[in-house]
Amino acid sequence: MPAMDFAILWNFQLQYYGIFTCNFRYFYLTTNSLDISEIRNLDDKEYPEKIEGIEQFVSQNIGKCIELSDVHLYNPANGVNNFNFLKVQLVRYLSLIMHPGLISPTHQERCMQIAYNAKLNSGCLSRQVGVVVTDEDYSVKSIGWNSVAEGQTPCNLRDVFSLISRNNLDGFSNFETNDEDFFSFLITTLKSQKVTEDSLNGRTLSYCFKDAYNASAKKNQVHTRALHAEENAFLQISKYGGYSIKGGYLFTTASPCELCAKKAYQLGIKVIFFIDPYPGISNSHILKCGTNRPELNLFYGAIGRAYHQFYTPIVPLKDELEMVANLKF
Repeated sequence: MPAMDFAILWNFQLQYYGIFTCNFRYFYLTTNSLDISEIRNLDDKEYPEKIEGIEQFVSQNIGKCIELSDVHLYNPANGVNNFNFLKVQLVRYLSLIMHPGLISPTHQERCMQIAYNAKLNSGCLSRQVGVVVTDEDYSVKSIGWNSVAEGQTPCNLRDVFSLISRNNLDGFSNFETNDEDFFSFLITTLKSQKVTEDSLNGRTLSYCFKDAYNASAKKNQVHTRALHAEENAFLQISKYGGYSIKGGYLFTTASPCELCAKKAYQLGIKVIFFIDPYPGISNSHILKCGTNRPELNLFYGAIGRAYHQFYTPIVPLKDELEMVANLKF
């Protein structure tokens, strides 16, 4: 069961709006005569662990919908028929649609927008994640994204054919270049699936080392090359002098895994704001334990295209008021 429950997503003025709630989906559905087994079957269908191949284009993909949403609206469980908090959010964004720049972004929107932009720096082939760490006053202390350590080549810039041809090996590790079993596995896999440079139509054949290594060794271990975005952001603080972030905030485009949740807990993070839920037990097992429990809060607000469209005035407010009131000083 995902930590965040998707309710609806629709397109309005080329913006995607999503309404979400946290951990109350079972309650809502059971009150509508669905039993637990039916709800779990629905979850497996609507929120599968992984969607591959052609299914990415024809199947329902709630996770991707959450990721693409420009405006995130939050519907807390203040009673089944109490939608006051949701109404306040709708009034805010309807006002901004009619009058862009009428008000400024919230602290949470400003910080999450930075994280949203930061994730585009990631060279991960599977998922881009951005993070912002602030102090208790929402002053940004660090940003991060999931990527390899400084000095290493990101996965999206590595070509497996360069490894096989022994050309431009600077981006590859000694293991990749010297381990005969792994090297033979790569060659055999490409030949068996008839993958050639010509079949890529000019694309670079980047590859995920974790997937390839697990397949070659017949194991299911985590051997990722990249740091998680949260790790990267925390380490940036230590690397460049250090700031106190105890009592501060963590903004992440994807809720933290168990390992990153432990690091946030140890550093004294007060609140974690997230967009996309992580399917593990980081919240129930790591964060909800002990005496200094960080809050894990679902982000609501405008990011991406909507952030700029909502908060960029069509004309400067001073000029607008002079035109409307015909007043000059």
